[in-house]
Amino acid sequence: MGVRVEQRIDRFRAGLLAGGLLLLLMLAGPAQAVVVDRLYQAVVPVEDTGTGARDEAFREALRQVLLRLTGDPAEVRELVPVAGGDSASERALDGRTTRFIDAFSYRRNGEELELHATLSAPAVGRMLAERGVAVWGANRPRVLVWFAVDDRGDRELIHRENTLPPFLTEPMQPLDREAIAAERGPWKEPLWAESQRRGLPLALPFHDERDRAEVSLSELWGLFQGPIKEASRRYPHDLMATVRVNRAGGGWRARWQLWRGDDRVAEGVARDSERAMVVRQLVDAWADRLAGRYAVAPPRGEDLRSARMRVTGVGTLASYAGVRRSLAGLEPIRSVQVDTVKQDHLTLDLAFNGDLGVLRDYIGLDERLVLTGGPPDGAVPADPQDDTLRLYYRWDEERGSSMLPGRGEVQEIVPLDSAEETGGSGATLQQ
Repeated sequence: MGVRVEQRIDRFRAGLLAGGLLLLLMLAGPAQAVVVDRLYQAVVPVEDTGTGARDEAFREALRQVLLRLTGDPAEVRELVPVAGGDSASERALDGRTTRFIDAFSYRRNGEELELHATLSAPAVGRMLAERGVAVWGANRPRVLVWFAVDDRGDRELIHRENTLPPFLTEPMQPLDREAIAAERGPWKEPLWAESQRRGLPLALPFHDERDRAEVSLSELWGLFQGPIKEASRRYPHDLMATVRVNRAGGGWRARWQLWRGDDRVAEGVARDSERAMVVRQLVDAWADRLAGRYAVAPPRGEDLRSARMRVTGVGTLASYAGVRRSLAGLEPIRSVQVDTVKQDHLTLDLAFNGDLGVLRDYIGLDERLVLTGGPPDGAVPADPQDDTLRLYYRWDEERGSSMLPGRGEVQEIVPLDSAEETGGSGATLQQ
């Protein structure tokens, strides 16, 4: 894997084939963020297995999937209105929601009967593309949540149980549903449920001895960002949310802030008589904001933009594969073509959809790609007569390996049994 990249691109490409590039592409995942799996699966409670209950359950399953994909509740209501209406969307559905269903089954969850459905990604994708609806891809930023609660003077931090033995150095696998269920509480359970509902990766800290040495419960309650950010350094995350909840009348009041690095990108207050609804308001606010930033409209040929991207520090087969895999998996990018390889410099031609800011935000989800040179947006024209968009980055493998989640540092509320990739921090959500 330490083979140096040859100056001649034909020799380099031959070496890639001989060295098993396909295997590298499969193994070299993004350094951070979370690839959310099972976006197209839904679970709907039903009264019985009759045709009427099943058809309505199919509609609800479609709503669940569309909410995760679009991040826009209003859009979902427009796409799948209440049955029996006379809207254009209802006429387009024409009672044929079955065409969106790949498979379904009935299962018992205690006393409750549930319909479990897997929806067809191509069918749903065509529906959204025909209507020009923007889609939030599966590569999503991880949000670290510091969640402090004051229940009539009794304060606590909602945290994960540190169940990983300190001597265990192998990477942790995402917790399965049974393991997560064993830790559920009055606040963790709705956090887990809303993480699934919106497809938003949420992580909770351990609040172990190390955390308590860096940030006290009083500092958490006061939302003091200095010690909170210091304690957060050990945990892989792209954004950080701080929440403090207290009793208010007969219900609950939650004040929250959403941070990207040193920038507070959003804040708000949630109120409700029920814990679950307070958490729903919180997660909805975060997911709506992130989806609004990361969702990409379906491509049309005339809408595609091109950019030339130069990446330095690409000196091995592994780094080459890592760059290609990282970029090819990003929602806005439609194609990645190698232009030249010279020493440790890799020049790529990108075709992408949407705004440059969205493209940069997606690239920023991989901490190993470090923006270098030029203005803040990284676009430097070669000369005044050349309107080619140029992006300059440096590949830094070490930045991706310094905060691996499999080092006993963090366990996560895994949305929809997501296929998690290892990683660090550094998403660039813009206000």
